[in-house]
Amino acid sequence: MIEETATILECEGEYAQIKTERSSACGSCSSRSACETASLKEEADQAPDVALLALNPINAQPGERVVIGFEEGALTKVSMAFYAVPLVSFILFALLGQWLFSSEGMAALGAVFGLAIGLLWLRYFSTKTSGDEHYQAVVLRRIDKAEAPECTIDTGILS
Repeated sequence: MIEETATILECEGEYAQIKTERSSACGSCSSRSACETASLKEEADQAPDVALLALNPINAQPGERVVIGFEEGALTKVSMAFYAVPLVSFILFALLGQWLFSSEGMAALGAVFGLAIGLLWLRYFSTKTSGDEHYQAVVLRRIDKAEAPECTIDTGILS
């Protein structure tokens, strides 16, 4: 399970809108001043935060810091779907257009058609998996508890 720290922004039924906290090893690196990656990271830190929905089985409330998790296998499948399928269909249809028509124009047209087919399949895959809990981020546990009133039980006995 891949875990990340996040803050609950708001609750929506069984889901919570969360904002993850960005982390990097750039702050402790001795080569930071000469590194292009560090400067790109600083620019990324200035970008607005992205919020996403996560399943909230522990009923965390807005303002709480939590740990969210993603299943590694699901993350790998989704990554492959988003990157490999459109690319592979692009290349295969380009090769098919070149092979069938022996023309660069048809190869380019086949590539565009293959990319469109790959993106349409990706839309189908995304719709199919959007309701699947296996592919959802899940709120696992609280990091620090919100200021909640303590429950007291009135037994009616005076002490």
